[in-house]
Order: sequence, then C-alpha cells, then structure tokens
Amino acid sequence: FRVEPVYFDGRHYRYARKFTFNFLNIEQYESNDSIIEPNINDIFLNLELNVEYLEEKKKILRLYNFYGIKIYFIVHDILPIRHPEWFPPENTNEFFENWLKMIYGVSNGLIAVSKSTADDLINWFKENNYNKIESINIAYYHNGADFKNSLPTAEIPKDAEIFLKKLYAMPSFLMVGTIEPRKGYLQAIEAFSLLWQENISINLVIVGKEGWKGLPINQRRTIPLILSRLKEHPKLNKQLFWFEGISDEYLEKVYEASTCLIAASEGEGFGLPLIEAAKHKLSIIARDISVFREVAGDYAFYFHGNKPEDLAEAIKNWLNLYKKGKHPKSDNMPWLTWKQSTEQLMNVILNDKWYYKNEKLLC
Repeated sequence: FRVEPVYFDGRHYRYARKFTFNFLNIEQYESNDSIIEPNINDIFLNLELNVEYLEEKKKILRLYNFYGIKIYFIVHDILPIRHPEWFPPENTNEFFENWLKMIYGVSNGLIAVSKSTADDLINWFKENNYNKIESINIAYYHNGADFKNSLPTAEIPKDAEIFLKKLYAMPSFLMVGTIEPRKGYLQAIEAFSLLWQENISINLVIVGKEGWKGLPINQRRTIPLILSRLKEHPKLNKQLFWFEGISDEYLEKVYEASTCLIAASEGEGFGLPLIEAAKHKLSIIARDISVFREVAGDYAFYFHGNKPEDLAEAIKNWLNLYKKGKHPKSDNMPWLTWKQSTEQLMNVILNDKWYYKNEKLLC
C-alpha cells in the first residue's frame, strides 16, 4: 500500500499533494491536487471528525462502496450524544448524530480509540435499533504517546524558579487540559477550597486554555463560572495557580515539581493525561470512569462522586497513603509509542482483527 493524504474541498475528495510536499520539504514536481481516482482494493481511512458536507460526502462514499473500496472511520468518542449538556447547546448532538448515522451507513468498519468507546458505540447502535443489510465491524486501538520527535516550544519565564520552589515546598496537584464543563475543574477548585479551609498545605496547579472563547456567554455552559472562581479565588497565585499557555519545556519542569496528577474529567474517549503523568512517574488520582480504568489499571487512585466533598475526601485519603508510601504509583504503567499504535490500527484494517464482527446490531 502507498499512503496518500487526502482532503475534502466541499465537493470532492482530493489528493493533498501540495500539503504533503510542503510538509516533507520536497520540491513540488506535481502541484495539482487532483480528484481521487478510486480503484478496487483501495482503503479509505478517515481519522478526523467533521460534521460538514455530510450529504455530499455520503454520495461520494457510497460510490466508493460501489467501486469496492473499503471504508473505515475512527471514532474518538460519542460524548456529544451521551452528554449534550457538556457541549455548546447549538445542535451539537444533532450534528454529531447525523455524522454517526452517515459513517455507519457507508463504512466497512468503525474503529474507536479505546475499548470503552467501542463498547459505548456498540451499545448506542443497539439502543437505537440500527439495522443494515450488511453487518458492521467495530474495533479499537490505543493512541500513541511518544512526542520526542515533535517540535517542543522552549521558553522559561523569569519568575519560573520562584514558582517551582512553591511547588516543591508542599504536595502539589496538577490538572492539564482545556477549561471545559466536563473536565471537572469546578469540582476540583471547590474541593481544594474545602481542604485549604482545613489548613491542609497543598497546591493546585491548572494548565489549560480557556475553552469555547468564540461563543456567546449563554452558550458556554459552566465555563464563565469556572473562570470567575479561578480569577477571584483568594488563594490565586498563593496555592492556586492557573497557566493558560506555557512552553513544553516549562510544562516539563511543572511535571517534575508536581506530586500528583488529578484527572477529574467526567468523560473521555481515551486518557492521554494519565499516560503523560506515567511518563513523568507522577502519581495519579482519577475519576472512576471505565476509560481511565482501561488506560491506568491499578496504577492510579480512583475517586467517585461529583460533589466537592467527594474529591476532597479522596485527596485526604490519598495524602494519608502518600505519607506512608502506600499510594498507587504510575512508574510501570504501560503505554504505546505511535509506531505501536499504528501497528494496532493496521492489524485491524489489514488482518481483520475486529472486536465486534459479523453481527447485525439489533436489540
């Protein structure tokens, strides 16, 4: 097989040769992004989620079906359908459901980024009485987590040493990710507020950009409340720290100075922050959801409940274990390189290694 990056221009799928030549820094002998010429035994692999031009795409992909091209779509999660309250209210779940129906109708197989997402996908199709003349195959693989070959940003602010000393001075808990409703930030801030009221000496560090900046305030769910609690908190820049954007080099130092990662998200397709923590040998407190169990196994400490008191109690229990050296450690948690991740994916596509195969998804 030869891999050909492609893109959709609103009417046709085209070879992305201009992009590819530029990306690989190759002189452009051919600069024409021609329309795809489908042939039998070709494979069309769609890696991203895009809910635009669904009818136009469906017509083309149906034609590919006729030509004998095998079509596979990656599904990162189905959270907009399961929990529309976590996303902007403007028909997000409707757009997503239409996309899901489209890819179900044209695909030879759907491939999730975790077993948890694959199970959720199977259950959703069953719950909604999907039927099809031909069966649908469903599989999963795990994302890679080696970023050595990326281009890290390198910038350390002047006051970094002062800040890092504060982290080393007492147990410091780190949260990484965009400020969004489902990420558990509000619960975490309120939980730490309770612990600070008890004079427990700990830090909370949040590294994440403000999400949904372009939306009107009435569509931003709990984001304005999270931001107001952060910016107006009496412990801000004392024991509560928020960084909207820091360099990769600085983030490495923050990981090194931290004691534990908190993964409080209420829903994820995968769980990359857990792997990032394990790579830094950072202990983990994670919400007890299936995908975090799948990724971290026994290498994390899990908490239940959505109230600040639930997380506060879990942190106190973890601190007691930590003082005795009995807390779960992430040092030996397994994770994949991108090469291994790709091998898992190709094993599904080329060797027919499906998790759910040759059955109609009927109740």
